[in-house]
Amino acid sequence: MSYRGRSHAEVEQAVVAPLLTRWRCLLDAADATAAAKHVGRVALATLLHEYGFHDGAVTARALASVDELNRQVVLSVAFEEQSPAIKALLQSAPTPLTRRPRIPRTVTFLRPGDVVTIQLGDRFHAAFVHELHDANEFPVIEFYAGSFAQPPTMEQLADRPAARAGGQARFGVVGLTFLPDPAHQVVALAAQHSKAPHGGNPQAGDGLWTLTDIIDLPQATAELFDDDRK
Repeated sequence: MSYRGRSHAEVEQAVVAPLLTRWRCLLDAADATAAAKHVGRVALATLLHEYGFHDGAVTARALASVDELNRQVVLSVAFEEQSPAIKALLQSAPTPLTRRPRIPRTVTFLRPGDVVTIQLGDRFHAAFVHELHDANEFPVIEFYAGSFAQPPTMEQLADRPAARAGGQARFGVVGLTFLPDPAHQVVALAAQHSKAPHGGNPQAGDGLWTLTDIIDLPQATAELFDDDRK
């Protein structure tokens, strides 16, 4: 949301597509309840509207989800009473922001030694948490080599190398905070694991890791796995 020098249309294009990619992990998940998906659709449409964006398909599904949440009595009476106002808001034209939004400080709940799997599109990639930046602000992770059609087991990751040598598979990921992840994109595999993927240590003169965030992570890591479909 804080791209300097870009028009609102350019920011919308940069933000909405990767945001939908992240939350599709929940909306398309076979193990997520219908209620969770309905709540996610309403929250996503509301958030886009709050920041001045609009996606017709997201809004249409959110309006239908409001009706389903009320029909199934999932939320409170207050939600049902406010439903006409919620639907009217979502159908109104959003107002683009006139100033850069405040960037809140993030705190991660991951810890060094955690192993997680991260869904990027239709593939799953495993990553090891090396350290936490600053005061638990965000984790620095390293991707294991290989991609998977489903979350891998720790046995599959045993003695597996890093996706790239020289620290090129290491990322500091701002916004990689919650476990369980509300978007179902990040799933814990292990805690206090002692062995990181081997062969990934930075060499003299190389950067230690690349800074990115949870929304731009798919783009930032795509080159690691484009030709890797094990």
